[in-house]
Amino acid sequence: MRVKPSSIRNLLFGLALVASGCRSASPDASAPDAGASAPRSSSSFANATPLPVLPFAPLAGDPARRALDAHSSLIARLSKDTVSPDDRDYLAFRRALAAGAPLWRRREMLAGEVIFGPLRSVDEAGGALSRLDAALVQTDPKAAREALDTLGAPLRLFVETSKTIAFSPSIVAQGLSTAAYDLGLLAAEANPGLPDGLPAVLADCLGTLDFIERGADILAASAAGKTAETLAAVTLQIAPLRKRLDDAVSPGVFEDRASFVLMTGKLGVALRRLATSAGLSVKLPYRPRVSATPNEIDEPVSAFTVPLRNVGDDALADAWVALGRALFFDKRLSTGGVRACATCHVPEKGLSDAVARPQSLDPSVKLRHTPTLLYGSLQAAYLWDGRVLTAERQALGVIHAKAEMGLSDDEIVRVLERADELRPLFAAVAAPKVTPDVVARALSAFQARAFVPTDADIDRFARGEEGALSSASRAGFDVFAGKGRCARCHVPPLFGGSRPRDFAVPIFAVLGVPTAPDATTIDPDLGRGSVTHRAADEHAFKTPTVRNVVRTAPYFHHGAYRTLEQVVDFYDRGGGRGLGLSVPNQDPDVRKLSLSVDEKRVLLEFMRVALVDATPPDKLVVKRLPVP
Repeated sequence: MRVKPSSIRNLLFGLALVASGCRSASPDASAPDAGASAPRSSSSFANATPLPVLPFAPLAGDPARRALDAHSSLIARLSKDTVSPDDRDYLAFRRALAAGAPLWRRREMLAGEVIFGPLRSVDEAGGALSRLDAALVQTDPKAAREALDTLGAPLRLFVETSKTIAFSPSIVAQGLSTAAYDLGLLAAEANPGLPDGLPAVLADCLGTLDFIERGADILAASAAGKTAETLAAVTLQIAPLRKRLDDAVSPGVFEDRASFVLMTGKLGVALRRLATSAGLSVKLPYRPRVSATPNEIDEPVSAFTVPLRNVGDDALADAWVALGRALFFDKRLSTGGVRACATCHVPEKGLSDAVARPQSLDPSVKLRHTPTLLYGSLQAAYLWDGRVLTAERQALGVIHAKAEMGLSDDEIVRVLERADELRPLFAAVAAPKVTPDVVARALSAFQARAFVPTDADIDRFARGEEGALSSASRAGFDVFAGKGRCARCHVPPLFGGSRPRDFAVPIFAVLGVPTAPDATTIDPDLGRGSVTHRAADEHAFKTPTVRNVVRTAPYFHHGAYRTLEQVVDFYDRGGGRGLGLSVPNQDPDVRKLSLSVDEKRVLLEFMRVALVDATPPDKLVVKRLPVP
């Protein structure tokens, strides 16, 4: 969302906030808390009689007041001088905004969208806060002042509306559980709209922890003394997290972030137990693929926890998987019977094909490098340009494409109806007849069941297994999340381009990749730009997963980079621009890194060891993995 700093526009956003913010987003939020007066419209603010204090009002109003104090200081200083991204007032401003964000960023809070940007956006342009951060990095006082002017109005509205909006205990409890998960993403520097520089990242983390600590106190107090033991458990989890953040502020070094992320999962457990003791029901951020405990609220779901895409665990689900397995290896699904899905997605080669580009069946079409199917069923979009949104459509699209397999729908049906040995498999899924949609569903079910092993070191670490992550891998994750800026696009737990917590928003990036590692021209493939026809998307490609990346060489959309060392060197030099190429729309997070030899070593160690599944892909296709 792009918002101009005009008073009329801000007033419209304010009216929208008051109109929509007083409506509930869920049934349990429809009734105000005990003793609260009914919400009033903005026209009644001027002469209103003071209302009783709402129990959770400070969670929304106090951060806005603190942010406004820092906001005034920033404006006063910008009128005389520039402000840096590690300035004390700017950090105080970010911390206050982070403390309010869990309640402000609810979907009906339009003023929160002005500050932070849309909750779900492929463009990820961010809100006024992102523009402020960019302006400070670029030393542009005029742009910084414009962003601050936009930020002032929604903050003032949050101060006023916090007096009238009655957030229910359920909303706050859910916000606490979610904030614990988001704290782990912040520590991994994997959230959209992240600030530039560790001091600001730490300010965001501290602000989120401020919300959690105060929210837990207020929630416990509102439960009339039933929660003393569970609140003490929350406090016990908060203390080491806050110490870790405080200890990182002064030296400006945040070490062993992996253990911090793991601790946020335990904090989420403590917060959900607190909510339960207060008589509230709280959902997990999402269900894990592999359960760590028998009790759902005790699941330590963190930013390292792989989500579940459940295809079922009964006889019918098994039948769909069995049919999909057979079809995956069936060359009759291509013109002339020359290739199957497994021809390009070779199990022994990481479900890729180890070549730069697969052979095209249409001489006029040049295919892109074959991406791995590992964890593909959990991604938000498919193909390098992201033009397909479901695994079913991706499967059919490849079968239909003349350059890849080249069968029409009628030909699919004709070929498979003649396959006598497949009839029992089709009968087992209770399909009335063979159709392309049945084929697509079966292939999707097989991929979702078989190609998400979840048994790498990082997964065992996420489930609390002692010693699962080596010291070198932990140091490598620190580089991956921090100086290397990798997690901004390769987002855990999939370590690819899908945003938690619903994994429905894909990430595209313009890197400026040349035709070859030593070339001086950018590769001509327009990527997503060929789909959207927007200049901003030219040479943008979907971010692939780096899980099992050691098994899936070569790299990038054209497969021109043969080694991980070449890839790391490309990023270290600053992408295409760093190589001297003209890439006007290059992703701003792709910049010169100046990694040391040791930092490169541990970064490669993290990717080559911690992200590699113990079960090789060729074993996955013959072994029925348990589904929780």
